[in-house]
Amino acid sequence: MENPIIKNTLKEDHSTLALLHYSQLLNFFGFFGIIIPVVLWSTKKNEIKGMDEHGKHVINYQLSMLLYGVIYAMLFVISILLTFVFIGFVFIIILSILGIPLALLLIVYPIIGGIAASKGEFYNYPLTIKFIR
Repeated sequence: MENPIIKNTLKEDHSTLALLHYSQLLNFFGFFGIIIPVVLWSTKKNEIKGMDEHGKHVINYQLSMLLYGVIYAMLFVISILLTFVFIGFVFIIILSILGIPLALLLIVYPIIGGIAASKGEFYNYPLTIKFIR
């Protein structure tokens, strides 16, 4: 539960909230898409109104996508191993088709979240598991 004194002194900063969402796009340069939001959230959650909620949601989304990516990679490796018995080829095609939307989710949803945050709105990312409450 937030301290009411701290809550009243929080400033509104929609641009930093938007930056939090856009920083997820750094996933294409390693794990910066998780590291930068964690740093922003942990340093600004007591300074900016809404940062705690946005930060938790962004981190939950990133952790969910990481989990989905690991599961996807494991299924892909299993499919490659199954190609030696001529079953896995179909699975490789299916997983390749499913991989494109998964990659697009990592681009599209952070942009939508950033636009919503810049307008002062909260965007609820779909397919998000609540690891941090």
